[in-house]
Amino acid sequence: MSIPPISTSKAAAAVINAMISLVGLAVSIAPLPLGSDGVSDRTDQPPFAVLVVGVILGVLGLVGSLGIWRGLRWGAFLTIAVRGLDGLSSLFGVTADDLTLRSLAILSVAAAVLVIFLILRRDQEPAES
Repeated sequence: MSIPPISTSKAAAAVINAMISLVGLAVSIAPLPLGSDGVSDRTDQPPFAVLVVGVILGVLGLVGSLGIWRGLRWGAFLTIAVRGLDGLSSLFGVTADDLTLRSLAILSVAAAVLVIFLILRRDQEPAES
């Protein structure tokens, strides 16, 4: 069974989504060894449950990228769901007082919109002559 070729926009969506997922995994996994109590004692960390959800979304995002890369429809659906949840959850950070957090939230929402746009974009067929 051969893997069908994917369009440039789908390939870009898969790569961008994988990069976002890897960064999300790294950021979410790093404080997990502190445990729930250790994370709640630090003011610079989100709640422990948010970190766990970040790990889950990161793994699902990587799986979705693999599905897109292999040309499978479920990969597109999974990636749209993951990026949609990530983008919606990042909307809360857009109103943050801290400029860094606000900037990261805006970047996260923009990246989610970009990935979803690239997945949903119709492939252009060559003109017949």
